[in-house]
Amino acid sequence: MIDIKVPTVGESINEVTLVKWLKNDGDYVERDEVIAELESEKATFEVNAEKAGVLKTVGKEGDTLNIGEVLAKIDDAAAKPQGSSQPAASSVKAADVPKKEEAKSPTQPGATSSSSGRGPFGPARP
Repeated sequence: MIDIKVPTVGESINEVTLVKWLKNDGDYVERDEVIAELESEKATFEVNAEKAGVLKTVGKEGDTLNIGEVLAKIDDAAAKPQGSSQPAASSVKAADVPKKEEAKSPTQPGATSSSSGRGPFGPARP
């Protein structure tokens, strides 16, 4: 089990506020995955998981925490669950790709079909 501590964010900043947990207590997290948002008097920043494992939250949303205080723990000996809730990269990319019908439709309003010999920018040249 490793401790995730509130990182140093500046010379004059001694405490931060835990704004929001981006992962829930008991979730399996990957290394470098963003787990929480913290806010100082000067900026908002993210905290990443230092190792993969099961997250055990310590701080509560709205808590004021001192720099170096334990924010969460990660059980890095825990096995990754089979049905992980992490979306596959290919499924995220597929949602961003337009369908064939969408790709064929004219992109400018009032564009005419090229079957008349005219394109969307005027008559076709010989």
